[in-house]
Amino acid sequence: MANIIRSAKSSNDWDDNELIAYNITITTVPSQQFFPQGTVVPLAAAGLDPALATADPDLPSNADVSNSTYGFLRYLHLATTQDETIRVPMIDAFAHRILNTVAFDKGRRCVLQAHSILLLISDDNRQVAQMSLCLIDDSDMLLLLQMNKTQTNRSNVEARMVIGAIATYQLNNNKRREMGLHPLDAMTIPCITMVGTRPTFYLVPVTKMLSDAVISCQYPSDRTEVLKCEVASDHDGGMEAPEYRGVALQYYVAFKSLAKSHWESFLLKSK
Repeated sequence: MANIIRSAKSSNDWDDNELIAYNITITTVPSQQFFPQGTVVPLAAAGLDPALATADPDLPSNADVSNSTYGFLRYLHLATTQDETIRVPMIDAFAHRILNTVAFDKGRRCVLQAHSILLLISDDNRQVAQMSLCLIDDSDMLLLLQMNKTQTNRSNVEARMVIGAIATYQLNNNKRREMGLHPLDAMTIPCITMVGTRPTFYLVPVTKMLSDAVISCQYPSDRTEVLKCEVASDHDGGMEAPEYRGVALQYYVAFKSLAKSHWESFLLKSK
C-alpha cells in the first residue's frame, strides 16, 4: 500500500487506514499462545483477595470486605452505571485501580492518566500520542500503555494504541541517549485496551524501520504483526459479571509477568 497518502497526524486522528499505510497488522491469538506461562492462577496465590472476583459491585458501605476490595468494586460500579457523558473518566479511574490492585505500579513505578507522548511523524515534532494510562518508571521511561473507550465509542482504539507504542519507542530511545546508552533497534511495548470494562491485551513490536517509516512517511517493506489476546469468556458484558471478572483478573496477573519480561529488556536498569 505504498500509494496511500501519509501525513503528520496525532494519535486522535489515527484509524485503520494508518495501520494499512504503515504495513501493520493485528493478529488475535489464543491465550495459551499469548501467555506461555498460562493464565490459570488462583487470585489468592497471586496475593489478591478472591472477593475481587466474586462480590457484587453494588455493595453497601458496611459490606464485609476489605477497604481495598470495596474501593475496587466501587470503581467498577461507577464505571458501569454512570451516564455516557461521564463514563470515560470512570472507566479510566477503574482501569487505573486495576493496575494498582494487581501491583503493576509496584516499587518505583507509577501510573499516569491522560498522558501525552511526543510523536515525531512526517518530520513534524509537534504531534502527540494521547494515552488513557501509561506505566512509567523512575527514569521516566514508559513501560506499558492503555487506551480506554466506551462500548458506544470504541472505533480506532487499536490504531491509537499502536501509534502510542511507536511514540513510546521514540521516547524511550531518547531517554537512553540522554543516559549515554545506545538506542535499541527494537522494543516490544505491552499494551491494553479497555472497551467498557472488557480488557484486551497486546504485544506491539516496534522496530527502528517502523519508527523511521513513520518519521519519513514511507511504507515499510517489513510487516509489523501486533499480537492480541482477548479474555476467553462466553459472557457478553464486562467485569460487572463475576464469571467474567475472575477470568479477566487472572489475565491481568499473567500479563503483568509477561509485560515485565518485555519492559526489562529496554529499561535503563532492572526493576
